[in-house]
Amino acid sequence: AAFLHGGLIWQLALHSLSFDHLPSVLDGILTEAVPFGHLLFWNDQTYYDDGLSDEEIDFICRTYYIEKPQSMDVVSWWPRPNTWDASGLNLGFWSARCEDWFQKCLDNI
Repeated sequence: AAFLHGGLIWQLALHSLSFDHLPSVLDGILTEAVPFGHLLFWNDQTYYDDGLSDEEIDFICRTYYIEKPQSMDVVSWWPRPNTWDASGLNLGFWSARCEDWFQKCLDNI
């Protein structure tokens, strides 16, 4: 599901798992994943999409929830999808500029 998500989530999955895992994306959804995916109904047909849960996105982005007396801070190593989508780097494809940014971030970790 992370490979199909696109954007930074795709890049983080690719960086962690490598290109060797990309062919498995074409195999389709595993029956074990059906309870965790999204159930879609369209034209009297039932489809499943193995999308990512919020918890999985939190894990991929290395998100932490820091409880304070009156509030909760949310911090992450990597921008979450809503931040990435609004960034100027989200062009609909992984550009050289995206790769430069990604490599600089890796160097700072």
